[in-house]
Amino acid sequence: MENAGTRGRVKEMPVELDLFEKLPDGSLVWRAVLVGQENAVAKLHELAALSSNEFMAVHVPSRQVIATVNSR
Repeated sequence: MENAGTRGRVKEMPVELDLFEKLPDGSLVWRAVLVGQENAVAKLHELAALSSNEFMAVHVPSRQVIATVNSR
């Protein structure tokens, strides 16, 4: 039975995003995994405040980079 409040709407599943730091030599260091794009972007900014290195949120199964901070 369908809930009247959700009729016709598609509910998006929260996505897990892995956060990586790109070091000056090009290597990547895994920093965290978070659920949801908003949470991941907030954490990226938090990490970027501590370093001038590039940070990125990646949806690992699709290898899609969702967001970057301090990109050169």
